[in-house]
Amino acid sequence: MRIKKIYVAEDIPGDRPEEEKEDVNYGLLNTDVIVQLDDGNSYRANFISLTKLANEFQAHQKQVEGLAKKYFWSKSTVIVNDLKKDQLMQMVEYMIEEGDFQMIFEKL
Repeated sequence: MRIKKIYVAEDIPGDRPEEEKEDVNYGLLNTDVIVQLDDGNSYRANFISLTKLANEFQAHQKQVEGLAKKYFWSKSTVIVNDLKKDQLMQMVEYMIEEGDFQMIFEKL
């Protein structure tokens, strides 16, 4: 299993104007990561940066009442320091090597 291409949703061609793509803060994202393998299959998983998670948790605290303030949940999300492409590639390659890839990513 070899990676052909990897990108975050914000980098999908045609999805956003080029000038907006330059403003993407990869250390502050909650996004889908798409992995295309050399066998032609594509996979998706949700990744969130630690900073973005903290921001979302604080926003959640302001919107809810009672015991809901004590927790914040998200289904099937990978928490990372940031989503810079060089580090993202290394993480996904490691997930493949360790056998975690099939548990984390869903086939498209």
